[in-house]
Amino acid sequence: MTAAEVVRVERSLGAVVTAGGGESRCHRTEFHGGRWERPGAGVRIFTGPPPAPRRLPLPDPAPLDDHREAAAALAALHARFGPGSRLHYTHTSSVRAVAGPGAGEPVPQQRRVWSLTGDLATRAGRTVPVGRSGRGPGAVRLLDPGWLDATEGLLAAVDRARPLEAGAPPAVLSPQAAGVLLHEAAGHFAEGAPDGTPPLGHRLRCRVAADLVSLDDDPLAEGGPAHYDRDDDGIAVLGRQRIVVDGVLVRQLHSAASAARAGAMPTANGRAASVLQRPLPRMSNLVCRPGATAWDELVENAGHGLLVHRLADGIRFGDTVEARLVLGERIRSGRRTGEYVTGRVREKADVLTRIVELGDRGEFTDNALCGKDRQMLFDVGTCAPAVRFSALRCAS
Repeated sequence: MTAAEVVRVERSLGAVVTAGGGESRCHRTEFHGGRWERPGAGVRIFTGPPPAPRRLPLPDPAPLDDHREAAAALAALHARFGPGSRLHYTHTSSVRAVAGPGAGEPVPQQRRVWSLTGDLATRAGRTVPVGRSGRGPGAVRLLDPGWLDATEGLLAAVDRARPLEAGAPPAVLSPQAAGVLLHEAAGHFAEGAPDGTPPLGHRLRCRVAADLVSLDDDPLAEGGPAHYDRDDDGIAVLGRQRIVVDGVLVRQLHSAASAARAGAMPTANGRAASVLQRPLPRMSNLVCRPGATAWDELVENAGHGLLVHRLADGIRFGDTVEARLVLGERIRSGRRTGEYVTGRVREKADVLTRIVELGDRGEFTDNALCGKDRQMLFDVGTCAPAVRFSALRCAS
């Protein structure tokens, strides 16, 4: 292998269990192969071990969850939430290694990730999206009592909700909802360009949030869905990186390729959904440092406005950030009213500059799914406190 060549190899097991329409199905997969990148000669995809003499022996991946246990859990969820629900449980266990410039000695990296996706049906026939994911075995978490009780409460509230009128009220966002906007508006903004085009170095020193907001990217954050010692380029993790300080972007996240094209150092953020795909600059665990304000104080300080309990399906289009408002609640005179609403958040990329107060406790959201550039990762974490905005643009 020449000094400029890169060989990536993976062994993986996967299973998808589906419940809905009165039946359950399980589909299992197994893969061994990789990607051989040769400057001037393109990319060769191979199955089995790498072509000789490029040997990268890998151990067996960790066993998957028992698909019968996962199927039983999905059946229980389906029975509890009604025949209109459609649920998918995915579990993947893999081992990867990479050999090439900058990767050092190939070190196999074990990963297990899972997700629960689909839609739940309310008693009134409305649908509420489900998105949960993380690392490790997931079947044991499907019937978590706390999540079940919170979800039943969410569905009941959605049935009572009315459409939200268009406007820009003061708003308090739960940690889950705040995490969606931080991920879309700041996290993706900090990621470098995979091919160096368009060049994004001009983003450094740009204001992305209010002065009181500071963000870190940490692949080893305690409790975070992402957890790795080396990224998918084989670059060793050096620890937590500060990317936003006092609202200003001070560091970009890079893969090996994006760093080379930008004339920067890689940051161990090269991540790929499969070894067959090129690693892209991606967040690991985005961590927002909390403030000092209790939840009840945030609501009281909002006066008349909106309490956002849950957002879903966040997406960024250029300078626009949008998300589905699954459930909101009107605030009057600094008090919750029990008047629930649904709608949509339609914001500009500068939405985080209108943050005026941060809650005193951060928590990781239960959904770590991210499908940037058609590469779905299950372990892109966001840890956020509750947040108060001076205004939040919403539509019905």
